[in-house]
Amino acid sequence: MNGRVVSFTWGRGLGHVSRQIAVHRELRGLGRDSLLLTERPQRLIEDYGFAQTVLPTDADSLVGEPLHGTGPAVDHGLARAMVAWVLRPDDVVLHDVTVQRELYDQAARLGCPQFLVHRFQRNRPDPPHWVSRHTPAIGTIYLLGEPGPEETVHGVRVLGVPHVVRPLLDDRSPWPEDTRALRVAVVAGGGGHDDAPGFLTAALHGIRAFTRRRPASAGVDVLVLTGPHFDGAVLVPPGLPGPVRVRPYLGPSYDVYRHADAAITHAGYNTVQELVRSGLPVVAVPGVRDFDDQRVHLKAADSPNVVVADAAEHAIARALAEALNGPSGTRARPAATPAREADGAARIARDLVAATSRGSGAGAP
Repeated sequence: MNGRVVSFTWGRGLGHVSRQIAVHRELRGLGRDSLLLTERPQRLIEDYGFAQTVLPTDADSLVGEPLHGTGPAVDHGLARAMVAWVLRPDDVVLHDVTVQRELYDQAARLGCPQFLVHRFQRNRPDPPHWVSRHTPAIGTIYLLGEPGPEETVHGVRVLGVPHVVRPLLDDRSPWPEDTRALRVAVVAGGGGHDDAPGFLTAALHGIRAFTRRRPASAGVDVLVLTGPHFDGAVLVPPGLPGPVRVRPYLGPSYDVYRHADAAITHAGYNTVQELVRSGLPVVAVPGVRDFDDQRVHLKAADSPNVVVADAAEHAIARALAEALNGPSGTRARPAATPAREADGAARIARDLVAATSRGSGAGAP
């Protein structure tokens, strides 16, 4: 079977989008075509050159435990018609954590092989049991960050794979070349999650408190990435010794972490994996999500370059001083310990192609 691979990316954040892009880039290198169905238009998908189709979705469009507060009901008949129009019998469906109902149902009717990429979720302590109960047509689960042998659990094929990290397209710096100040990136979680305004306010106040503890220096140059779905306000406190640049989105041609001296960020799965491998001094301020647990990601990463702090001004200031090797702060980036290899995207792509080529991967008819 050499079918196209179709995925749905839940658009409330960028985590699903980033992982799917990483996997689909590997699939493209193996000769597979791709189609990404999205809950909202995603610039990131466009920048990587993939086709996307926007589906009308809400909480009821997800299988299992739907999210709350995701907007009014939508016309599911239209969503079903759109999926029926684009999905072909020889397609392969790759879900990422969330399973979109219309896509899953139509794929099951057509007999398309279905796979699921899974990362830690509080509501799914037993992913094979969840799949066997809610989505029995899914034949394979890829467990991120748990490399191990293939096994069958509750009738579902389970394969542990390394973490997935989306590769960038270039390494341009978002800071001016002549910047001599301490370059600090402040990165909100979830592409602009509801708690982003509070986090950004605390982070900027924390940077100001940190600079007041330092001896005279060249100041700071702060880059704030709100996320493309952010709809709040960024309140810059007076007294910051340097510029604050606010951007909703930077494309994959920019490498923020490589060119920063420190970062303050939420602790989503994708962000943690990127930061651990950067060696950048990081202050992580874990956010609160419906089913996710940001502190679990940090604990699992076990990275010496990350200091965890609460979302309070002085806690962030202390953590930033610690991350920079002392209360005075330094420009030197500490030597990063070698991170565990993040080739999960390639592992998933190779397995999916092999499984569908030999006719396995589909779940119960």
